[in-house]
Amino acid sequence: MFDVGVGRAAFRGSRTGENITAGFAPAVSFALIRCPPPRELLRVSQSGAVGVVEILWPTQEAGVFLRCRVELQYRNRELLRRRLVHQTANHHSSALAILAMMLLLAVCGWIVGGNEGIQRALMGSAPRPDGSLISRETMHRWFGARLLSPAELPELFSILAKVCCRAGLARLPEIYCLPAPTDMNAYALGGPERGAIVLTEGLLRGMTRDEIAGILAHEVAHIRNNDAWTMNWAATLRRAIDWTSLAGLALLRTPHPGGATAARPLAALLRSAPALGHLLGLALSRVRELDADATALELTGDSHALIAALGKLERHHVGPAAMPVSAFQHDPMRLLRSHPATSERVGTLLSLVY
Repeated sequence: MFDVGVGRAAFRGSRTGENITAGFAPAVSFALIRCPPPRELLRVSQSGAVGVVEILWPTQEAGVFLRCRVELQYRNRELLRRRLVHQTANHHSSALAILAMMLLLAVCGWIVGGNEGIQRALMGSAPRPDGSLISRETMHRWFGARLLSPAELPELFSILAKVCCRAGLARLPEIYCLPAPTDMNAYALGGPERGAIVLTEGLLRGMTRDEIAGILAHEVAHIRNNDAWTMNWAATLRRAIDWTSLAGLALLRTPHPGGATAARPLAALLRSAPALGHLLGLALSRVRELDADATALELTGDSHALIAALGKLERHHVGPAAMPVSAFQHDPMRLLRSHPATSERVGTLLSLVY
């Protein structure tokens, strides 16, 4: 069996010159299958936003047919417009969160050492290339996870290949299984050049095929968007804020003639800086999760399976008694969450679809 497909394409309007997303090209696969003689050699079906056309050709061997399967993504301009608006807003929110952390660090550095303190603080927190090592040995040592092969779960890797093709990834991420039969979770590591997805045994057993496709698309979105690198940079900024604020507080405790009154506002800012940096990091994480959900919807076109997967994860981690949406909207504790509430995630997906 082999697949033929291309990623997203765009064309330029001849009249207005605007960039218009054309959606995904058809994903075509061929396979030799053994089955009884079918009544129809051409079958057409539709699931959500995905249309499927299957053509069966008889071969010289009795009972063996060549199957051509064509998947078509049905798109409309309004859905693409909403997705573009949502993506732009998420990117702006991410940039603002990083900028706010850098400004907070710069203020702490200025209190410690003026302009030179600003330069030292920002240089020490500059983003670095992703040096995370993903290998079979390190994954087993860190997580106790083992590397899966396409021979073990061919259907899972077929789903992954289609999602990565649509995402435009040149290299498929490795899939690791965490031996946790009672836990349902998934993690993404690395970036587009080298990525890995960790799935728990409980998730593979408790999710349907379409729900697993939605989970894989969500994790592939994190890898394509290089979210691990972004969150590592945010963690570096938070650590720099912590250390610089502590250095500033130690400096302000040094007695200065007549400087006690002027130092009080600066000390209050330094004491609150670590908490502010932590809240900004959590806000950035929530934004990246919402964007990964929207990208997963873009990659699969199946909002029902994605919402069903989120519901199963919510019931598994929280329990059957889910809180109403209004409880999360007015709860200040939501600011301390690294992930948006499931109700918010579902609402965002529905707003993109309908």
